[in-house]
Amino acid sequence: MEKEFLPGTLRDRIQDLMKSRKVTQKELADLLGVTVSTISRFLSGSTDKFGNENVIRIARAFNVSTDFLLGETDVPDRKNYQISELGLSSEAARNLYKGRADQRVVSRMLENKKYLALTRMISKYFNDTFAAGFAAQNELYASLSEFVIDKDTSEAADDVADDLRYMRTNVYQADL
Repeated sequence: MEKEFLPGTLRDRIQDLMKSRKVTQKELADLLGVTVSTISRFLSGSTDKFGNENVIRIARAFNVSTDFLLGETDVPDRKNYQISELGLSSEAARNLYKGRADQRVVSRMLENKKYLALTRMISKYFNDTFAAGFAAQNELYASLSEFVIDKDTSEAADDVADDLRYMRTNVYQADL
């Protein structure tokens, strides 16, 4: 979460953001597709005309809410996101919106570092990252087993080769 800003006008907020993010008037003008003089006149107070589109563009450029820019809140964090930005399916969003899933529980889960680590592990499982790792491990065991048998024909070598074969893990039955 970003820091909280002092109350201020649109002009104050833009100046504070430019200062904290080290953005020049020229860079901001380029981002908005306007002239430097348009930015300069607005920031100096020579004009109050700025336009809603520019406010929206600035909010997007600085990744803050329009409510923050307009002085409705002192916390710059965006609160409204497109479902696609969050990566949620429409059904997942609908379940949250309609209260089918307890929003407090979902929030606590998403805020928990252990849950985030678990979701990364599950993602790797679904992406077959783990399966590829176990497949490589099994290849290594098979190669070692063959190497032991090729180099030594004793009963002990056979036991070691059997142990190596038993160490193999079925790639889709490995525990997370």
